Amino acid sequence: MNRVVTLTLDGDLDSGIRVTLTWGTTDKSAEGKIMSWLAPNPEIYQLYTDWQQGYRNLEYFYRNPRLTPKGLYISSVKSCEQLVDELRNNINQWLNSRSDGFDQVRDQLTTELSRHRDTRVLIQTDNPQLQRLPWHLWDVWENNHDSVEFSLIPLEYQPHPETKLRNRVRLLAILGNSEGIDIETDRNYWQQVSSLDSSSCFLVEPTREELDQKLWENDGWDILFFAGHSSSECNDETGRIYINKEDSILINELIPALKQAIKNGLKLAIFNSCDGLGLANALAKLQMPQAIIMKEPVPDEVAQTFLRFFLEEFSQGKSLQKAVKVAQKRLHYLENRLDRKLPYATWLPVIYQHPKAQPWRWPVSGSLVKLLIKLALGTVAIVSIYGIYKIGTEPNKLGDKISSGEEILDTTSAPRFKQRSVKLLAKCQEPFRNYLGIWRQETRKKVRNCFWTKAHYKTAVELLKQSWQQNGADPETLIYLNNALLEAEGKNYYTIAVTIPIIDTPNQSVKDANAAKEILRGIAQAQTEVNLGLFEVDNELIQQFPGKDFLNRKGINNRIGLRVVIADDANSEEEAKARASLLVKQSSILGVIGHWTSETTLAAVDTYQNGKLALIAPYAMTTELTTNPRNFLFRTVPTNEDETDSLVDHLLKIDQRQVAVFYTPQSSFSSYGWQKFKQKFETKGGRIIKVREYKLSKSNFNANKALKEVSKYKETALVLFPDAQITDALENSIELIKANNGRNLIVGGWNLYSPQTLSIGDSKLLEKVVLFVPWHPRSSPNQKFTQDTRKLWHGPVNPTTATTYDATRTLIKALEMSKKPTRKGIQKTLASDGFSADGATGTIEFESNGDRKNPPGELVHIVPCPKSFFGLAFVPLEYSSCD
Repeated sequence: MNRVVTLTLDGDLDSGIRVTLTWGTTDKSAEGKIMSWLAPNPEIYQLYTDWQQGYRNLEYFYRNPRLTPKGLYISSVKSCEQLVDELRNNINQWLNSRSDGFDQVRDQLTTELSRHRDTRVLIQTDNPQLQRLPWHLWDVWENNHDSVEFSLIPLEYQPHPETKLRNRVRLLAILGNSEGIDIETDRNYWQQVSSLDSSSCFLVEPTREELDQKLWENDGWDILFFAGHSSSECNDETGRIYINKEDSILINELIPALKQAIKNGLKLAIFNSCDGLGLANALAKLQMPQAIIMKEPVPDEVAQTFLRFFLEEFSQGKSLQKAVKVAQKRLHYLENRLDRKLPYATWLPVIYQHPKAQPWRWPVSGSLVKLLIKLALGTVAIVSIYGIYKIGTEPNKLGDKISSGEEILDTTSAPRFKQRSVKLLAKCQEPFRNYLGIWRQETRKKVRNCFWTKAHYKTAVELLKQSWQQNGADPETLIYLNNALLEAEGKNYYTIAVTIPIIDTPNQSVKDANAAKEILRGIAQAQTEVNLGLFEVDNELIQQFPGKDFLNRKGINNRIGLRVVIADDANSEEEAKARASLLVKQSSILGVIGHWTSETTLAAVDTYQNGKLALIAPYAMTTELTTNPRNFLFRTVPTNEDETDSLVDHLLKIDQRQVAVFYTPQSSFSSYGWQKFKQKFETKGGRIIKVREYKLSKSNFNANKALKEVSKYKETALVLFPDAQITDALENSIELIKANNGRNLIVGGWNLYSPQTLSIGDSKLLEKVVLFVPWHPRSSPNQKFTQDTRKLWHGPVNPTTATTYDATRTLIKALEMSKKPTRKGIQKTLASDGFSADGATGTIEFESNGDRKNPPGELVHIVPCPKSFFGLAFVPLEYSSCD
């Protein structure tokens, strides 16, 4: 049961404020009440006004706000941040003061927040200065901010009329003056909501008369939505909306029509426009039940993104407060992305509500409850009902680049048997993704085939086995086959996720899925070992199952399987954050393996940290990840520092003390590698010559020009640190190796352990290339894994497959050690002193910062190998041939 805390503030910053704190549950009167006093502090609002001016000038300078411009000014993010720091310090000094007894308010509030999650905090005041203050900066919320839901409520109010409820939501959307902004996107997001009533109306640049007539309609509206330009006026007591290119109106001019709309059932007003506090205050005087406004000028992209995230949550039955809170949190990535940052996006959305308004949810939640009740009454198969609930609460949306079998992510290979199976698996999510009526014949058939007879899952298993046999050893197929097998037999399972990079080529004409396949091979192999252990060898469904006759077979604690969700982040930082946000929301996911590059891992890691979801990084080596430790991040590979130690030691061992380094400055992985190498090499007496043509990421990188610069010096080795296909660095490294023509020694990182390097094809060009890798099959401490992998995938084993397998075995071990695994429990298990897991690369244990203890790693070179595809092979330095 949610808790409600009301902080009533009567007064102003110039004269002082009488404070009343009450607390209790949503369905009871207040359990307790404390009264106190806050001293005057006009400096706080002056700081806020200074920040506000800087922020608004920033808006005008480089973004499209949904506010009519009043001039062009220059401001900087840095100056705004300095003001925020002052504002935060001043607010905390004021609110943490122990004078006038306010410490009792703080102590009681802290107690409530520590005892109860998902607390609603109502800030009750009619003073616009206090309404605008950034209350979230108060450190009392520090440990609970993610679960606290803020709303503004008026100090004075009248009884609220009861409103009628409908089965579907009736929307009146006003799309006003759109000069300089894009509000058509807002319309598109609304039209994607399947449960809107067909009589919903979109008024595009209406006249005053058209708007007034629509508000008076007897059938009434549930939601009033406005997108366009707006502003607050009269000291935030009212607001103005620009309804078309010529006309604007004050909310006060619509009072009779709005009163009638509220009487006819209007429950929620959303103003996805700038500076909406005056709009909210005017609506409050009309006893509007609930409103969502943007407190300050809102950039066009923030407004669009907020609406999308809010509708995703609210239209699926979440409370208004929860939906706004989640949408707010998901705006965080706009504030922190590397380019086109939109600072303070999370400050803008605000709920303003009537204190006595009944909570209103999108009617889908009631339909879903009725649906489950009907299902329960129609069967005594409790396990089946649980399976329906499990899928119905967290279905993956088609097209969201996340799949457990309902769509093909690796479209570079989509054979027909796999396509047919995926369609069946998608059908099993449709009844709950769209909340279809359970008594429709088509829906009843799907429910029967998915959850009673399991016919769709059993057929999918057979189709996926056929796809494996006829179209090759595809790892995505094997993961979906495992997931379908668990459902077909009704086995209990835990769920983990893996992120993959299916990379678009620059012209987007071809997708590169090689890295994704290597990653999926490792997790699919570990998953198959677990799930085969749940079945007797003569079970019909596992006949001709991949790996059945040679893989180690052991379920988690001998009775629980492993389900895997795949998410494609396209090797993009923005996509990685988006996928991470969706994975964190799926409560069934207990751990994630990924992301592929250091850059995408850095972009997403804090999303997992905030979601209390363990992330195992099997490829990201940048030291930057653990210079700022996150207790939910663990790494099963070496770091940049381990790699550079190995390369530096090798160079000095062969008395090579002069090098030229080539790297990607904008890549954290590559630039950290270069910095660590420089530090260690020069400390030990080495010399690094400066080369102007050092940027491997340059689109016009000239390998011959670089080598001409190097040739001016005596014997010099080339050190290559390309990024992981974020730029053209790998291709430019290959060109440098070719142009070198075997003259200079070349050492490099793991990224060059690639078929692209071997495709050079000439052993003379490659005989002086030495690379660091975290693992090699020939020297593997686990030769059973190497043998199994060759059999299962019908080919050589890549280090990426081994490190992914190890990350999966790490999560499996943590699941085995937990009686009832939770996200926090998994983290505690992984971080415990006694934790260890056995994998392809040896024993896996973690340091206190999440890095691996005694990480594996070795140097390899390239030798002729007639039996391999390119006639060449990577082997450890101590071997002279591939035999």
